Amino acid sequence: MNFLRICVAALLCVLAAAGSARGQGLLDSLTSDLNIRGLATTMDPETGIVTVTGDVNIVYGDVEIRCGSARYNQTTGEVVAQDGVTIWKAGTIYRGDSITYNSVSGEMSGQNVISGMVAGPSMMIYKAEEFQSKGKLENQIDAKVVNFTSHDVQNPNFHIGAKEMTAYPGDHVVMRNIKIYGGDTPFLWLPRYTQSLQENGLTFSPGYQSRWGAYLLTRYTVLHGDHTMARYKIDLRSQRGIAGGVDLISLRHKSNEQNFGTLKIYAAKDTNGGTNMAGTTRFPVPENRFRINFQHRVYLPGPDVSTWYLDFDINRISDYHFYEDYFFNDFRTDREPDNHVSLIHTNEAYVATLMAKFKANNFYRTTTRLPEISVDFTRRPLWGTGVYHQGSISAGLYNEVVGNQEEAELRRLGALGVGPNLAAVMNDPLGTAPSSYRSLAGLPRDSSLTAANISTGLGVITSRLQEPDFARFHTYHELLYPKTYLGWLNVTPRIGAGMTSYGSIDGSITGLQSFTRGIFHLGLDLSFKLTRSWSEVRSKTWGLDGIRHIFQPYVNFSYLDAKQDAGLPAIDRISSPTTRPRSIDVPFFTAVDSLRSWNVARIGFRNVLQTKRDYISTNGNGGFIDSSDHDSSLSYAWAGMNTYVDVFAKDPEFGRDISNLYNDIFWRPVPWGGVSSQWQIPISSGIGNFTELNNFITWMPSKNVSVDFGHQYISDHPFFQNSSRLYTRLITRLTENYGFTMAHIFEADDGTLEFQSYSLTRDISSWTASFGIMARDNRNGVSDVGLLLTLTLKDFPKLNFDFNIDPNPTGAGGTR
Repeated sequence: MNFLRICVAALLCVLAAAGSARGQGLLDSLTSDLNIRGLATTMDPETGIVTVTGDVNIVYGDVEIRCGSARYNQTTGEVVAQDGVTIWKAGTIYRGDSITYNSVSGEMSGQNVISGMVAGPSMMIYKAEEFQSKGKLENQIDAKVVNFTSHDVQNPNFHIGAKEMTAYPGDHVVMRNIKIYGGDTPFLWLPRYTQSLQENGLTFSPGYQSRWGAYLLTRYTVLHGDHTMARYKIDLRSQRGIAGGVDLISLRHKSNEQNFGTLKIYAAKDTNGGTNMAGTTRFPVPENRFRINFQHRVYLPGPDVSTWYLDFDINRISDYHFYEDYFFNDFRTDREPDNHVSLIHTNEAYVATLMAKFKANNFYRTTTRLPEISVDFTRRPLWGTGVYHQGSISAGLYNEVVGNQEEAELRRLGALGVGPNLAAVMNDPLGTAPSSYRSLAGLPRDSSLTAANISTGLGVITSRLQEPDFARFHTYHELLYPKTYLGWLNVTPRIGAGMTSYGSIDGSITGLQSFTRGIFHLGLDLSFKLTRSWSEVRSKTWGLDGIRHIFQPYVNFSYLDAKQDAGLPAIDRISSPTTRPRSIDVPFFTAVDSLRSWNVARIGFRNVLQTKRDYISTNGNGGFIDSSDHDSSLSYAWAGMNTYVDVFAKDPEFGRDISNLYNDIFWRPVPWGGVSSQWQIPISSGIGNFTELNNFITWMPSKNVSVDFGHQYISDHPFFQNSSRLYTRLITRLTENYGFTMAHIFEADDGTLEFQSYSLTRDISSWTASFGIMARDNRNGVSDVGLLLTLTLKDFPKLNFDFNIDPNPTGAGGTR
């Protein structure tokens, strides 16, 4: 009897083992992409359900599941994981008591699930009693009875509870019936809240600033539906009164909101509009001040992207100083915004534009185009000849309208100089007339004024006050024939021709009524490359995986015959001086009325060092821009230098024989370090020959320290003052919870420390606190000095308490 029992038991064990082996073998054969392992595996042959227990590990693509037990349905692709479940999916971790994952659809659901999502600079941790995520094609999470926090401890000191949640990771989250808790005590209830995961929700920014006094800036960011983000603003300033407005941003164009998809409205009742913190001429401003900015693109017929669209760029502001007083960053980047509406049609061969550019603000000079039609032809081959064509056609009615303040200043300058009266100009009570007349006469900054210069300036003043206008037709077309000879010499001859015709001219200092000129251009590009590779050169420290040196000498010869009448009042002109060499490629020269004859050869050579990388570039902040195919053998420009000089037979600017020697250098060996340099030095004497050195270094010597250093130097420029300006910024992480930042701007030419700031940051679980001090020397007897205290709550809805004496604490351009 005992023997029989032993035999039956042994038979059952053999059958069980065979079933288990059969189940695992069948599972492996039917689901080669889904790998399941565990201590014990069984399969029901009728249902096709495989059960795995004991230290279960399931891998499918980028999904990995670990749990105590799991069931897998071969028919539906559904995996039911239980007992201490952890799932890694696309870089996100999910933990729960029981989670169901469908390997076919990508859907996931479960109970008591804990996970997280990125919300701005923070990671939000949440727990949901009921959890469900959509499939592979929909980035959506639905949950019930949810708690959020950024304080990753068992009993967080701050959290948010919601009955229901719908989240779109990386975009926004919608919560219903929510309570905000401090510890275990609720202190705020909201029926519904929609929050962007990219921006702060509710922001309070109290502080003190010289031009405003004490202030409180309030901003509330919310989403309206799935199409519009709104930033509501209510601001109080002790010296300037109350102000407020709204920014509406189209989510469709969120990635390009600087250009279109925005409506900004802001109004202020200014109680102290005469405040002058700039030390320059201050014009009267109204008590009721405002801005309305509308940038948008409408596809025709819509709503889908098409080759026809309308672009709107409308900017209405109340007065000349509004941006300067309330939006300093806008004042610095675009203090005199344009206004235009354009109908655009794009094609593989051309881009056609019908533009109406008009005057909406009366206080600064505006160029109008009412209307202008243009067609820009892309560079394309002509049939099978090997010849390429590029060009443009434009026609329109053009007018330059003087602003109210500029008109008053021009009339003042004209009254001083009439005669011409050189002595009255030189003894101007405001001290601005000499430099203004030099600019009007087109003279360098340090030139001596003569009575003839004053006479020239008076003529320009008369022309501008007459508000020049004309009708203009302009066309230019160019043929190129790129060829390679002897297998190494690249030759591209260019020939171009066009014409510019002006009619109904008003505002000419010589009484010119009409004018037509022809344009003829000859060009020749010559270049070749020499390369050598060293595949054995490798260095992890310097990011080298082999190295290739490319040496490329080149010559760009350009001859242009484009005579211009001195009496023509130029509208599309080069209005601002620059330190960089002008373009000598006629199709890229957009200042049509400043097009003058030239004869120049740009001679230089490029040196490039390349290595192999699995990414094509870096984002400048220690991160990577990956290649689309993750190819590990892509060529990466590790370092480079471009050295060149312009040799003139005819210089349209300063009458030189040779330009400065230019050198542009970069070295970006690793994402956490790089050097860039642009410099030019004179190799002859005379006007237009000057020295400029611009050098910038970014370096992270360790994961806790980042250093930026820059130096801009200019000397003997005909229009710019001498300057030697240094920029520094240090960001360091002192400990796990403390960080320190400091920034400086120092002008060595006159020994002025223009800007300095120091701040200490403390991470306090759900909060981030920062304390600092800053000072700015404006050189006009008015300086800003103050303290900064910032308290930022990490959880959303975000509450940001920013005690800041300066709302625009910028360094060398941009919000540093």
